[in-house]
Amino acid sequence: MEILKEACVGNYIEAKNAYELGAHRIELCDNLKEGGTTPSYGSIILAKETLKLAINVMIRPRGDSFVFKEEEIRIMEKDVELCREAKVDGVVIGALTEDQRIDEEAVKRLVKKAGKLSVTFHMAFDEIEDKKGALNQLIDLGIDRVLTKGGQGAALDNQQTLKELVDYANNRIIILAGGGITKDNYRELVKNTGIKEIHGTKIVGKLV
Repeated sequence: MEILKEACVGNYIEAKNAYELGAHRIELCDNLKEGGTTPSYGSIILAKETLKLAINVMIRPRGDSFVFKEEEIRIMEKDVELCREAKVDGVVIGALTEDQRIDEEAVKRLVKKAGKLSVTFHMAFDEIEDKKGALNQLIDLGIDRVLTKGGQGAALDNQQTLKELVDYANNRIIILAGGGITKDNYRELVKNTGIKEIHGTKIVGKLV
């Protein structure tokens, strides 16, 4: 079984390099040092026009916390609409409440704007204590996959938790593992957890 490799990229050039190195999908971002924010519309369009692979776009107006004000949610709604118009494959979203729970109202709004696009809930998930309960919420909200390290630290440090999440998800939602995973170490994680999709900036090699 071939494992799906999603390359996390911080600009168009990295996306192009990831495509040439054999990535199956890209998560197109800006500002990776801040955990990834929404890339420019020009980057999205050029990637869609020139790269023959699936493109998921990060929807996040700034770095720092995952707690967003109303105006920021409206910005994300507009960015999702632009992604839908650009006909990318999916969007990557996430929003939490002050007490580190899923902001259901914000997520509902973004999922509605996404329409038929695939929707991934990003690593805001790792801030949540009750991860199994959160999975149930995300399934009910129509989320297709969750990007997670399984907790704090790197994914390889949280293999037992990731395995439990895969087993609990039971094919109701995809668990996409990220956080320190590279083309050289992913096999151990896959073997020990049952993960079928992996994510990282070095998942197919050095991009710059």
